Amino acid sequence: MNYELVNTINPGLADWPAMKARVQKENGKVLTLASAPGLLGVLKQENVQGLNVIDELTKRKYHAQDYLFFDRVPVPTATDIIMQSDGVITLIYDGETIGYVTTYAGTRRAVKEVRYINPDNTLDNIEEYAFDGSHYTTIFYYNNEPQQIQFFNNQGQVCLRFFLYEKVVNLITIEDPATGKVLQRYDTMTDFYIARLQQILNAGDRVTIDYMGVELFALAKTASHNVLHLVESPFDENDQIRGNLKMILDNSIPYIQEVEMSQAAYNALALRNYPLTKITVVKDQ
Repeated sequence: MNYELVNTINPGLADWPAMKARVQKENGKVLTLASAPGLLGVLKQENVQGLNVIDELTKRKYHAQDYLFFDRVPVPTATDIIMQSDGVITLIYDGETIGYVTTYAGTRRAVKEVRYINPDNTLDNIEEYAFDGSHYTTIFYYNNEPQQIQFFNNQGQVCLRFFLYEKVVNLITIEDPATGKVLQRYDTMTDFYIARLQQILNAGDRVTIDYMGVELFALAKTASHNVLHLVESPFDENDQIRGNLKMILDNSIPYIQEVEMSQAAYNALALRNYPLTKITVVKDQ
């Protein structure tokens, strides 16, 4: 299988049309890393196939014809769901506003998230809903800062938790959805992504990345053929070769086996005597 690996799908990025064209031409899939409750909607909009690392873990299945209309969202008993004249959807309990409902853009008010607030207007928790209306996460807050994210499977059971300190994930636990027993734990998101991609990708897979960020390091233990499609200059603002690119070319990062780049980029690296054996010249897109 051919994959384009990204942290998240962003149709607004300049390189997305070329990436999308590669996926469609090769009958491949976009593989995303970050939490993506709206993934189904983006895939439909962009007419590409795709999957998400977290969805693979929770074994989530999407139902393309389903959605959750705003007045059907689960809320506490005796709570009124009111659409105001300005379109804002509020949750009213005993005369007090306890939360707000946000809907997916371009839909007939399909629920995206419910934000519950405390009496002092700080966030209590956010319930995120997938594009098909299934409960995706609950995010718990304290003093308006996220503390924990619970990820659910289609049966509403917690399979995965992210624990945060000062808005940074510092513990990830994978749990048995039936018993709650912790099966694996990781200290960083990178460690989590490395472990998941190691399970998802096989020796016959080809994975292309455009950027040398989290997508690069997440491939560290994969058996797939991994390709960097260089969309930026090989040199930084100080006219020095980018550090990660240098490590790929001299094989300090051995798990990227190929680098695709323009003829101009190849020539510039050749003039400075950098290793060229991993490079494949491709037409500018």
